[in-house]
This record gives sequence, structure tokens and C-alpha cells, in this order.
Amino acid sequence: MTSIGRIVITLAVFAAMLALVVVRPRRWNEAWWTMLGAALMLALGLVTPRDALGAILAGKNALLFLLSLLALSLLVGKSGFFEWAAIRCARVAKGDAHSLYRNAFVAGAIITAILSLDTTAVMLTPVLLALVKRLKVPAAPYVVLCAFVANVGSLALPISNLTNLLFADAFHQTFAAFAARMIVPQLVALATTFAVLRWHFRRELPQRFDGEPLPEPASVVPHQAYFMVCIAVLAVVLIGYFLAPLIGLEPYVFAFGGCGVLVIAGVAAGRVHVRAAGELSWHIFPFVIGLFVAVQALENLGIIGYESGWLASMRQGSPEKFLAAAGATAFASNIMNNLPAALIARSVLLRSHAHMGTVLASLIGADAGPMIMPFGSLATMLVLAFARRDGEEVHTGRLVMLGLWATPVIVLLTTLALALSFALVR
Repeated sequence: MTSIGRIVITLAVFAAMLALVVVRPRRWNEAWWTMLGAALMLALGLVTPRDALGAILAGKNALLFLLSLLALSLLVGKSGFFEWAAIRCARVAKGDAHSLYRNAFVAGAIITAILSLDTTAVMLTPVLLALVKRLKVPAAPYVVLCAFVANVGSLALPISNLTNLLFADAFHQTFAAFAARMIVPQLVALATTFAVLRWHFRRELPQRFDGEPLPEPASVVPHQAYFMVCIAVLAVVLIGYFLAPLIGLEPYVFAFGGCGVLVIAGVAAGRVHVRAAGELSWHIFPFVIGLFVAVQALENLGIIGYESGWLASMRQGSPEKFLAAAGATAFASNIMNNLPAALIARSVLLRSHAHMGTVLASLIGADAGPMIMPFGSLATMLVLAFARRDGEEVHTGRLVMLGLWATPVIVLLTTLALALSFALVR
């Protein structure tokens, strides 16, 4: 195969794979298409089995952490935690619809930070939509809130997003070091996003809602003791993430330990059964593994090396380099989805020996940037799917128009906050 032919075929297979992931013919899961793309690339000799295995092994820590987070979220969900949080948001608002919107945003940001954006998309979204239906409050602002807060709220910790796990592992960032650098950009991102959404939905959000039909938060907790164990385990596991490097352990060890405690407590309380293992989102693992292999095929073309040279030519640690990295990853995320965009960006940054500020700026583009196109991130796709299932359709055109002006503002201000933090504390 000639070099030109190899380039054309690799790009064609990669583009077709991404198109099928977005369109999902016959509603087949996204994992089928990334695995099919990976298999094709192996069969055509575009990537060797050794290269493919190396790409998968390079991400094994992130995949193990992802598994522990999915299990932890599922076990916490069995306690009624998400229903309790949603009703608590409404009760605290005391009939003020604007306070309800703010409380829902804060709850979404906290859940995203400590349990990942997929938990917000899969577990909080349906609970929140059921709540606003019960309160007879317009659902569209809450659908968009869930989509935005799941993505934009996933900057603070490595566990908040799979892209964060991949970057933190590749660039050897400890949990504490990552959190220390990203906390200020995260707060700026959340403040900007909330201001944008409140202004955008200022005419749709009512002034008041009737909270009388709401039960007490405690009434949706099926087993009080198990609920309290979940809260305690989450607190201990979160502390463990920070302590892990000091005792030579991977942070996911604490997450798996927390899962073990919750399984035992859940079985004792009658809340966890063997069939719960089937409720895990297992499909995400072949989806990610297929992407690992497909991106490795792109790396074999030398495209990564060309982009690395462009990035290396810019002044290290400069604000313009931060903005270029964030903008490039955000643009790519809206073209091809943020996970393959992040994988490509990770390879480029590793090759160019990028400054850590540039690495984190690129991550801002991958996490907060994919909010223009509905297929920009898997979390957005999941939120919209749950909304459609509940009869709450948010038109694509409306979401795109909001994203076109809101996303650049969020990414710009967040990246500038990151650049300022590096200028003040090197």
C-alpha cells in the first residue's frame, strides 16, 4: 500500500467510524462502531496488533478508574441519593423557581465533580426531569442545564471526566496537583455557565412553583442506614484520592475499596443484588478501546508529529498557546466528539513535551468545549436521549445556536483563568 493510499484509507475509516457513532444506524450502541473501525484498521494493516495492545495498555489505569467510578455511582444510586438530592433542591428553594434552577445547577456540579459527568447524565437527569414535571415547571431549561453542567462541571478533579483520567495518567499528575491547578478555572467555568443559562432562559423560567406536592427528602430513601454508609464512603474515598500518591497506591484502589464496602452494606440492607452488575454501562469499555486503536492508526500516519511541531513552535506557557490549545481541542471535539479529540490532543502534547499549562488548557477545550454540536460529548447525547424518552425534546437547532455563542465565552474565560493562575503561581 502506498503512503498516499494508507493516509486516504485510514482517514476514510476513521471518518466513517465517527459518522456511525453519531448516527447510530438501527440504534446500535456506539461501541459496535468503534470496535468495527478498530477491527478494520487491524485487518487492513493500518495498525499492528502490538501497537493496538500498547495503546490499550497505556490507558489501563484510566479504564480501571472508570470501572470503579461507574460501580460506585451505581451503588450510591441504590441508596436513593439522587432522588433525595433533587427533592432537597426543591424544598430548599421554597417555591422560588429561580432558586430551584440555581440549586439544581449546584447539585449537578457537585455530582459531576465527585461521581463524574456520566453519573450526572445517566442518573441525575431522569430524576431532575421527573421532579420538574411534578412541579409543572418547563423542562427545557433543565435539560440544557444537565447537558452543560455535566460537561463544564467536569474540570475540577481527575475523576470528573474520562478525558481527565487519560490526561492525568499520561502526564503523571497526582490527584492533588490536578485539583490545585483546575479549581480556579472550574469555578470560573461554572460561574460563567450559570450566568449564560440564567440569561438565556430568563423568559422561560417562572417566578414561582408549587412545592406542596413534594414529599420529605427522607421519604425517598429506602434504607436510612445504607444511605448514611454511602455518604460516609464517598467522603472517605474522596480523601483517599488525595492520599493515594503518598502511600504508593493508585487512586482507583480507594474507589474499588469503597465499592466493596457498599456491596457488603447494600446486600445486608437488601438494596444490592447480583443482577446489579448487569446495570453497569459495560459498553463504554469497548467504545473507548476501539477509539484507542483508531487513534493509534492516526498516529502511525505521522499527523501527530506534524501537529506537535506546530505546537512546539509557540512560546512555552504563553496565554496565546493556552488559548490555541483550548480552541483547537474544542473545535475538534465539536467535529468528531471530545473523546477521540482528547486522545489525539494527548498524543500531540506528549510528542511536543508540552508545558503543563498547555496540557490543562487542551483539557478545558475537551471538557467545556464540546457544547456546540449535540454529538460533541457522550454525556450530552445521553442527556438528550433521556429527555426524548420522557417526551421533552430540545431541538438541535436551538442547542447549536446557544452553544455557538456560549461555548466560546466559557472556554475563553476559563482558559484565561488558567493562564492567570500559572502566571501567578508557576
